[in-house]
Amino acid sequence: MGDIGSVSAPWMPVAPRALPLGKANVYPLDELHAVSVSLPTWASVIGLSRKEEWVLENLEWSYPRFYLNKPIRDLADAVLHRLQITDKSISCMVFRSANAARTCAADLRAVASDSQSRVLQTVQFFMPLESNWGTSATHWANFTAVLFPGDLKKQAMAFWRDTGAGLSTRHATYCLEELDYLDSDSSEPTFRTPALQKRSRRQSQQSVMLTQSADSSMDEIKTFLAQLATSEQPGQPAVDPDDVFLYPNGMNAIYALSEGVASFAADSTVAAYGWLYPETVDVLKRGPWGKLLSFKDGTEEELDQLESMLESGQRIRALFCELPSNIKLSSPNLRRIHALADKYDFIVACDDTVAGYVNVDALPYVDVMMSSLTKTFSGFSNVTGGSLVINPSSRHRQILQTIISSQYENIYFPLDVEVIAKNSRNIAWRVKQCNQNTLPLVNLLQSHPSVAQVNHPSIAPTEPVYRSLMRKDGGYGNVLSIVFHHPRSAEHFYNVLDICKGSSFGTNFTLAIPYVQLANYWNREKVPKYGVPQHIIRISVGLEDSESIVNVVAAALREVERLEFGDVLNGDA
Repeated sequence: MGDIGSVSAPWMPVAPRALPLGKANVYPLDELHAVSVSLPTWASVIGLSRKEEWVLENLEWSYPRFYLNKPIRDLADAVLHRLQITDKSISCMVFRSANAARTCAADLRAVASDSQSRVLQTVQFFMPLESNWGTSATHWANFTAVLFPGDLKKQAMAFWRDTGAGLSTRHATYCLEELDYLDSDSSEPTFRTPALQKRSRRQSQQSVMLTQSADSSMDEIKTFLAQLATSEQPGQPAVDPDDVFLYPNGMNAIYALSEGVASFAADSTVAAYGWLYPETVDVLKRGPWGKLLSFKDGTEEELDQLESMLESGQRIRALFCELPSNIKLSSPNLRRIHALADKYDFIVACDDTVAGYVNVDALPYVDVMMSSLTKTFSGFSNVTGGSLVINPSSRHRQILQTIISSQYENIYFPLDVEVIAKNSRNIAWRVKQCNQNTLPLVNLLQSHPSVAQVNHPSIAPTEPVYRSLMRKDGGYGNVLSIVFHHPRSAEHFYNVLDICKGSSFGTNFTLAIPYVQLANYWNREKVPKYGVPQHIIRISVGLEDSESIVNVVAAALREVERLEFGDVLNGDA
C-alpha cells in the first residue's frame, strides 16, 4: 500500500477547492470516468435538475445514473450509424444485459402510442466466434441496444436511473473500440448485420486478455468485503465470499434484491422505514410488490405503528432501511426491527453506504446489507460499484442465496472491478481519517448562530442506537447535513464555499450539495414535513488537512454573517 498517510501521495487532495462549472470532481484532476461534476452555485444545481442547456453544455462528466456521459453517447451514436438510422427523432440506450434491455423496452412499450411502439426495437451486438479466441463464447464487448422514439427519453432515463443497468463509461469505451468486430441481431431483419471486420488470433487475444486479466479482481473484492462485513461479536460466523454479490452500482444491487424478493413472493407487501434515498423508493414502487408501506420519519413511534399493524395481521415480506439515513443521518433501531422480523418472519434489507463496514457492525441485525461501492469504498470518484452481503446467520440465508443467485447476471465490467479493487485497498485508513476530520466541522457548525440544525450520527437523537452498532475502532462517519435559519443564508454559504460541490459523497475530497435541489427537486415542496427542508446542505468530509477544511467552512460562515448583518441593516431580517 505504500505510505498511505502521506499528504504527498498522488491520490491525496492537498486542500479543499471549488472547481468551475462542469469540471469533473475527481482527484487527481486528470482522472477519467468521474462520477461527480462541479456544480459551484445553487443556480447550477437547479439548472442541472431542470436540464437547462447552460449547465448541460458545460458538463465534462456527471453522475452516471443521472446523465448519459460522452462515452455512452458516442457508443449510442455509433450504433445508430452502424444500423444506418438517420432519423434524428430516434434515440438509443445501451445495456450489457439483454434482459435489462428487454425490460426497458417493455416499460417503454407500456406507455407508448401505436406509432411509437413500431419504432421500439432491441438489437444485440455480439462477438462472432471466429473473432473471439478467448476461453468463453461470452465476450465483454457484447451488449444490447434499445432503440426508441426520443419522445420517450424521460421514461427511458427513469429506467436507466432507477435500475442502474446501463453500461458504465469504461464499458462503453471498450464496446465502441470493438464495435466493428461485432455482429448484430434483432427481430427487425434490417438490423441484422455482419461484423464490419474480422481479425487475426493475435488481435483477438489482446482484447480478451485485457478483460480476463482483470477477472481475478472480482474474487479479490468479494473476499475483502466478506472480511470487512464479518461481525466482531462473539459467536457470529465469518461472512463467506459466496454470500457477497457484486453489481455495477449500488442502485443496481438494490434493484436486483427488490425484484428478486418481490418476484419470489408475488403481490406481497414491502415496508420502507425511514427517510430513504429517493431512487430506492422508486425501485420499490417499480417492482412487482403488491403494496408499499411507508414510514418516512423512521421514529420509534412509527415502529410502534408497524408493530401494531403486524399484531393485527398485516404481513410484510421485506423491510428496507438505511444506517444512517442519507441526509437526515438518523439511525433505525435495528435491534428492535430484527426482533420484529424474527417474530413476524420478514426480511430486513439495510443500506449502510453512509457509514460502511469499517464503522458499523450491523450485519447480525439484518438479513442482507446493501452498499454503494461508488462512495467511500472507492473514494476516488472514478468508478461505480455496488454489493449485496447476506448475513451468514440469517434464517433467510438459503432463500436469499437462491433468489439472488438464480437471477444474478455478472454485468460488472472487469476493468471497473479492477479499478475499484485498487481504490479500496486502503479503505480502513481513509475512513478513520475522514471520521477524525468530520468532528471538528460538526462542532464548528453546531455552535454557529446562523445554523439552525446540524445532522450527524454523533449528535443525532438516535446516537445511542448508532453507538450500539459501532465497531470497536469505528466512528460516526464523514457525512453531515446543515440547515440554516434562513434559506438565503444557505444559498450564500453554498455559493461562497471553496470546496468541491456536486453529486455523490464519500469521495477522498470534501464535497457539498444542496441535497433537495438535486435529489428531490421535483418534489421539493413535499419533503420539508419529513424533516428535509428545501435548503438543507449535505457535506461529505474528505482527506484534506483537517484545519484547512475547518478554515474554508469558517470563511464561508463569515460571509453568511456579513450577508445577515447587511439584511439587518436594510431591515430585511
